Amino acid sequence: MCWFSTEYAHHIEEAKTGQRLGIKQMHWHSNWVVRETEIDAPRPCPVCLIDRTRVLFRFSESQQASLHLGIEAEAVFRMLKKPKRDVFEFSDARQITLGDLPAGLIFDVLVVPGAEELSTVLEPEQAVQQQEEEREKEPFLARLLARW
Repeated sequence: MCWFSTEYAHHIEEAKTGQRLGIKQMHWHSNWVVRETEIDAPRPCPVCLIDRTRVLFRFSESQQASLHLGIEAEAVFRMLKKPKRDVFEFSDARQITLGDLPAGLIFDVLVVPGAEELSTVLEPEQAVQQQEEEREKEPFLARLLARW
């Protein structure tokens, strides 16, 4: 969503880990990524996904049938340079352009490159491991007293 929005939108937001977004078809037949709360707004603020952002799509039954994907599908957003276009790359190596996604499609931002430490909220196993590592760094006496 960044190639088009950087050239034509006045105000742009950057996607954040944990954010729920949607696909909105604009009046000039181009799709924008917008906040889920603005999907029905006439003039929403576009949300820019940076290259390699990981997302989780939540497809309706009709969307599953037309795209041949499951209920949920993880993908990586890619900003291709030649030609300039925005695509989502799925685990089966299939790429779907932003313009080919159905309007109203909802997805969650799992990981924004450069903000991976924030994604532990979405990956509980990793968060538990980090807590255990931090606890091991505590002084022995503090750990011993915490057990009593």
